[in-house]
Amino acid sequence: MQEKNVFQYLKEVYKSAGLVGKLITINLIVFLSIGIIGVAEFLFKSTGITEKVVLSLAGPGNPEEILYKPWTLITQLFLHTSFFHFLFNMVMLFFAGRMFAQFFGEKRLLSTYLIGGIFGYLTHVICYYSIPAFQDLGENVVIGASGAIYALLAAIAFHRPNLSVYLFGLLKMPIIVLVLFMLLVDFLSLGKADGIAHLVHLGGGVFGALSIINVHSPGNFMNRFERFTSRIRLPKFSGKRKPKMKVYKQKDVKQMDDDKYREVKKDHQERIDAILDKISKKGYEGLTKEEKEILFNESKRK
Repeated sequence: MQEKNVFQYLKEVYKSAGLVGKLITINLIVFLSIGIIGVAEFLFKSTGITEKVVLSLAGPGNPEEILYKPWTLITQLFLHTSFFHFLFNMVMLFFAGRMFAQFFGEKRLLSTYLIGGIFGYLTHVICYYSIPAFQDLGENVVIGASGAIYALLAAIAFHRPNLSVYLFGLLKMPIIVLVLFMLLVDFLSLGKADGIAHLVHLGGGVFGALSIINVHSPGNFMNRFERFTSRIRLPKFSGKRKPKMKVYKQKDVKQMDDDKYREVKKDHQERIDAILDKISKKGYEGLTKEEKEILFNESKRK
């Protein structure tokens, strides 16, 4: 058996990490890249390079800059310059992301992370331009995954408020209590010059709560968004030439009997609901290995 080099190994780890692992990896790569630029800047006695790179990726304090830096709406969600800021956010993303994927699936996780983070950023900018007290503080760029993480946490909390979590691994409480406490602290901290974008947190939390209203209804705005994006087909590029395939119309494909399909779907959904109820009572660690595997496969299916 041929031994794998470090790049092949890392590539396989990345592919098997799931969406949460991939999001954390992207955040890590950006963080390390900024750090490497900073070290190079120090070694070669250069100045201003790191600052320029950060400003080119951060969410601008002046919304007019978005017109010629539209990518910052996304890049600001993966940008951290402080180690402890990065570490805290990644720990939160790991736990919140895993729980969210079990309830809603990885596809919904990605869209909530991105749109929730952008919503949090826009909340920050709008407030700084419309509320007199914030106008006096001047423009502030926005960086970090905090708004996106708050969106994930709030969605979980308002969907399954009785889900038990452990604060610092010791204090057991319903997740809704923890999330509401976090949002209250951010609200009471508005206006403090502590370098924390509390408005981003609040905006992300509001988005997460709104995103699960009638979550299973076709009219839910996140479901509408996912239906819209599912119609978009991006071209796939590959070094290998694929043979042409004959396309068959739907009527030519053998379909499962409608009654049988509804029966199978109903049984499957009842199984998932029972597992989710068990999580709300005993927590995720109270599940059996088989139940965890069912949830994992369900999140992949979605």
